[in-house]
Amino acid sequence: MNNSIKLSLTIILALINAIPAQAQLAKPTDSVQPSTGNASQQPKNRLIFQTPPPPPPNTGAPGQRRGGGSRGCLNETTQNVPLESKLLIALVPEYSSLRVVSGLTTQQRPTFWFYVPYTSDSSYAKLVIEDEKDQTFYKTSLAQSPGIIGVTLPTTSSPLEIGKQYRWYFNIYCKQNNKFLTSVEGNVQLLALKPNVQDQISKATPKQQVALYAANGIWYDALTTLANLRRTFRQDTNLVSDWASLLESVDLQNLVTEPILDCCKPEAQTATTQANIATANFRQERRVPRTLDVGN
Repeated sequence: MNNSIKLSLTIILALINAIPAQAQLAKPTDSVQPSTGNASQQPKNRLIFQTPPPPPPNTGAPGQRRGGGSRGCLNETTQNVPLESKLLIALVPEYSSLRVVSGLTTQQRPTFWFYVPYTSDSSYAKLVIEDEKDQTFYKTSLAQSPGIIGVTLPTTSSPLEIGKQYRWYFNIYCKQNNKFLTSVEGNVQLLALKPNVQDQISKATPKQQVALYAANGIWYDALTTLANLRRTFRQDTNLVSDWASLLESVDLQNLVTEPILDCCKPEAQTATTQANIATANFRQERRVPRTLDVGN
């Protein structure tokens, strides 16, 4: 019995003496240095769009970044696509608290970008540009498959002017009977760059320009420059990453994997004066779902 007690005490004393040594081993040593991996293994700086302050309250009626759902035209080919991906979507920042869809540009004839689930086989589109006095319609064909398209104002169009607020509408129609399908709408404003920013952009590469536009809140130019780069260098993974970051910055991450298509060339149709804007027919052509009063 005494031998058992002595053996137990010996074991306990051995364990007590071992504890400080183990604790000492667990402490970090001063010789541990930070990781020095390759730069390519470090997290890449994400491209972030610096959203400018929201437009003034007198900008006009609320915008609409997503079109309403529709059954499509009679020979529409997207019947089996999930409903969420069948929505027409404008690639523009949205100030959700104000329901304002708006972006800045430095181009007098900017490019507008949309995700369009409809195809050229059955549908066509009209881009409408409105200022305080006039509205101009630009009819354009669509791509042969669903995807992201850019619609650039043609060189024959009137240039945007600094200080003016412009309203745009993008309407989709059926070819067979000109039936209205859906629409999105928002604002665009031409911005005069500060001299130092203009100098930086003029000396930068296209990829550097994307970052400069994004850092200065110039949405249309950042998106257009990056989209053109992606269409030219389709295998560049850095551009793919920048594209994802830019869209995620304005809550459009659901469009990151959609293809950027080579489309479209709009043709001017009509310019309508302020006197005609008041007519019911014109309001219905401009945007069918609801009536908007110019100048609100």
